Amino acid sequence: MVFGRGNLTRAADKDVVLPNGPEDSISALRWSPLANRLAAASWDGKIYIYDTTNTTSTETVKGVAAITVGSPVLDCDFSKDGAIVAGAAADKKIHLMDLNTSQTVALEAHTSPVRAVRFVQVPSANAPIIASGSWDKTVRYWDMRQPQPIGALQLPERVYSMDASGPLLAAATADNHLHLVDLHGNPLQLFKSVKSPLTHQTSSISVCADGSRWAIGGIDGRSAAQVVHEKDKSLDNLQFKCHREPHPTKKNHTDVYAVNAVAYSPAHKDVLATAGSDCTYSVWDVRRRHRIRSFPKAAAPITALAFSPDGMALAYAVGYDWAKGYQHNTAAAERKIVLHQFAEALKK
Repeated sequence: MVFGRGNLTRAADKDVVLPNGPEDSISALRWSPLANRLAAASWDGKIYIYDTTNTTSTETVKGVAAITVGSPVLDCDFSKDGAIVAGAAADKKIHLMDLNTSQTVALEAHTSPVRAVRFVQVPSANAPIIASGSWDKTVRYWDMRQPQPIGALQLPERVYSMDASGPLLAAATADNHLHLVDLHGNPLQLFKSVKSPLTHQTSSISVCADGSRWAIGGIDGRSAAQVVHEKDKSLDNLQFKCHREPHPTKKNHTDVYAVNAVAYSPAHKDVLATAGSDCTYSVWDVRRRHRIRSFPKAAAPITALAFSPDGMALAYAVGYDWAKGYQHNTAAAERKIVLHQFAEALKK
């Protein structure tokens, strides 16, 4: 289906470019749940942390720290108290920094690159738990006080994307399946595995704040949103076209772009943002099935995005998306992180 179109962003909204940005493509953006801090994972081998308390201009945003990993960082996350940042890296490790002490530690995590990392809520555990998803076909759980994983979940294929919130962990794998885990039940067992509703490879996944829904984006310019429990028919297996546009010269021909990121708003589970290789991002109301906002094109693909905890800001990253291989990733390519601040709440 095609959603109804909304208006372009209003003039009262505001964009601020964050200072001293990464030197290579940004793979992930994550907000601290308790503070005005934003983490950015980059292919330049670093994780950047910003203080966004004062966002009146680029000059007022402060860089808090930069964690040097030394190999491409594919994902990042904050602990629930905002004190620790974790990064998933191509060197097969999870890299951690305590922002209060600046101490760093690396966990020898997997036998292949770590694609995703999340701090998760496991009520049966007596400590904060980290979940990591890897190309070695496992999701592993970590107590930061121990050097070895406290548990592992075997999957049929490589983890291409993973997210978690509330009781739900959701992982998209290379065989185009989605695997759901009940973290409040048995974190070491899948409670559901389904074939992706998208025909082509899943490129991104997001779980809403209460863990009742998940949404995915695909390489074919489509997204889908579904509820976890079948008795809730509110989305009714929603699928929609998003990052596509008519070809400028070929009649009846459509250019299709990958959906590089999807993100639910923590403030409202009906609000979903998508970002694509067409250099655009949009915000959607998945229940009412229409586009809330669309935005002008950036100078390069949007590679990552994330809503602030209150839903009043959306951070997005502009940069090379690797679609044409490493040889096209030049030093001259524009790379930046932008904070888009909404003038009013997207949902009332």
